[in-house]
Amino acid sequence: MSQPDEHAKRHHRRASFTEEQQLYRPLTVEEDRQRTNIHYEQPVEFFYALTGGDWNVYSANLWTGSETETQSQERKLDLLAELMELRPGMRILDVGCGWGGPLVYLSKKYGVRGVGLTLSSLQKGAADERIAAHGADVTIVESHWKDYQDDEPFDVVFTDEVIVHFHDLGDFFQKVYGMLRDGGVMLNKELHFAHARYSEMTRAMSFINELYGQTGNYRTLAEELTLAGEAGFDVAAIRQMPLKEYQKTIDHWLANIKANRARLEEVVGRETFRRFQTYLQLCHHIHGGTRMTLDLVVCRKPMPVAGPALVARNSWGRSSTLTSNGGASADRATAGRCRTTRSGKATAG
Repeated sequence: MSQPDEHAKRHHRRASFTEEQQLYRPLTVEEDRQRTNIHYEQPVEFFYALTGGDWNVYSANLWTGSETETQSQERKLDLLAELMELRPGMRILDVGCGWGGPLVYLSKKYGVRGVGLTLSSLQKGAADERIAAHGADVTIVESHWKDYQDDEPFDVVFTDEVIVHFHDLGDFFQKVYGMLRDGGVMLNKELHFAHARYSEMTRAMSFINELYGQTGNYRTLAEELTLAGEAGFDVAAIRQMPLKEYQKTIDHWLANIKANRARLEEVVGRETFRRFQTYLQLCHHIHGGTRMTLDLVVCRKPMPVAGPALVARNSWGRSSTLTSNGGASADRATAGRCRTTRSGKATAG
């Protein structure tokens, strides 16, 4: 196909979708709450049957070395705990905490105090029941992250496949930076486009985005890292999770709803059941390709510089503060010198 024909084909594909169907739509807090709950305010029984296991984790789990859903959920949560360096007495915040399973597990196993944020009253009710049943030191707050206030700093703030719903991710990172103690950790596990060109809308992507209330904001890993740097964070670690783990997770979810189809169609209706089944099948197909990666990004809020300091310039021309003990801390003011756009180009900040 010639280059002009390819441009015409892309223009036709873009014109096939309305503005409402596109990714990256800015929303008010109330719009975000309403649209997010299109997906999550389904009956708890439906999601518990879908996710299975003891902790009802609604994201990719680790199936390598696991034989049951509970084991796969706990292996993934143990990986998060390792990356977050959890220790007894720490205070952690789970933004988009679902039905409370991950927070309760982490609280009980690692001795941490937990706070979870959700926009769904049904999720909060289910989480509160779980907390009471396990006697966990966890509190669930029904609040948007923009509205949430807390006078006590956190040691860790984490999300598990949640920040895809945040249009203003840079603002979220700045908020987290302010809520963490010095040296605190932010961890985000998320799907990323392998290249910015894959953000062009497709029929499959449009269907999935609609099921989530048109709240999709998929990014490249480079863009996420740029925004984290602009907020002041140091990148401590990046761990890629094989997408075959997601496919295996979805295989079990599909088997779960198939085994309970008659009851679940009574609970949510035949059409909603069909749409969720189609959504899972599409995700399974997408995760078998090469257009996305699944990454765990660990960032740290730098400790204040102690002792005499000199300002040096590294090989990128970026200012660094060299402390008297030889350590280096990136200058927050220069963290955003280079920004990556969704077109894949770099621009001066």
